[in-house]
Amino acid sequence: MPHRQGGKITGSHTTVIDLGGRMVDFLQVLQCVSKISLGPIVTLNGSRRSGKWVVKVIDETHCILLTMTQSGTVQDIRFYTDMPQVAKLATARFIRESGWELRFGRLR
Repeated sequence: MPHRQGGKITGSHTTVIDLGGRMVDFLQVLQCVSKISLGPIVTLNGSRRSGKWVVKVIDETHCILLTMTQSGTVQDIRFYTDMPQVAKLATARFIRESGWELRFGRLR
């Protein structure tokens, strides 16, 4: 699994799933994103391991949460922006153009 650190990335986690690596590379060059926080990688036990890559976009209070699922692993990435609608639109466009499944959600 690739590692990402430096630039806009904060926190102690540097390992990302392949899908996460591509999302982080995109978010790094998006000018309206000020900070990116990588979450731990979680392996889903007993789940169906689909070959699909799925990104769920969720509005949080001060950031946008991306929950990414790839081959039985899940990782959250939070990114911070002063222009959330612009950032979400650009992110959704990138996800769709990459051929991944896009979902929108809300906090539980």
